[in-house]
Amino acid sequence: MSGRQDLQPLADDLTIMRRVRPADVTHDSDGNPRPISSVFRQGGPHGDVSVYLTSETTAEVITRDHPGTLLVELTIAEVRTQGLDVQREEIPGDPGHCNITGRKTRSIAKTFAETCRWTPGFAPL
Repeated sequence: MSGRQDLQPLADDLTIMRRVRPADVTHDSDGNPRPISSVFRQGGPHGDVSVYLTSETTAEVITRDHPGTLLVELTIAEVRTQGLDVQREEIPGDPGHCNITGRKTRSIAKTFAETCRWTPGFAPL
């Protein structure tokens, strides 16, 4: 069973990772790979987007059951700049799990897709 942990707010400088399927990669106008914006709209505009704190887990842990998965990173400050928040959600066996909460418009999802960074070692080839 999972549950939200509304403890102390997470610091702005913390980094979060988001899993990206290889099929969800596109290219920007310069030919650089980036995730499609819908990666940041899981469950629709009001659905939470599952992410992981890099300070509490590793890329290897969150991809071990998802072979071939890619990862991108954002800071919590980047999320909050868009009027959203990141909240912990404790899930047994899933260390560092959190959710991006709030209304995710297409514009916000596009901003995240364009500004996120690939996690070293988990970028498209």
